[in-house]
Amino acid sequence: MSLLRNILMVMVLLTIVWASLLSVMFIMAFTIFPALEQTGGPLLLSILRVGLGLLIFAAWVYAWYTLTKLWLYRVLLRLGHT
Repeated sequence: MSLLRNILMVMVLLTIVWASLLSVMFIMAFTIFPALEQTGGPLLLSILRVGLGLLIFAAWVYAWYTLTKLWLYRVLLRLGHT
C-alpha cells in the first residue's frame, strides 16, 4: 500500500508542477509577446518586459525545486515510515 500511496503522491506533485508551469507560461506570454510585437515603442519598456518574464520563469524554477525538495523529504519519506 505504501508504494501505491507514493506513486499517487508523485502524480499529485507532477500535476501541481504542470499546472504551475502553464500559469507561468501564460504570464510570460502576457508580458513578453507585447514587447515582441511593438516596433515603434520605447526600447526600455520592451527590455523590462522581457526581463520580467525571465525573472518570473527563474522564480518558477526555484519554487519548483523547493516544492520538490519539500515533497520528497516531508511527504514521501514520512509516508514510508508509517
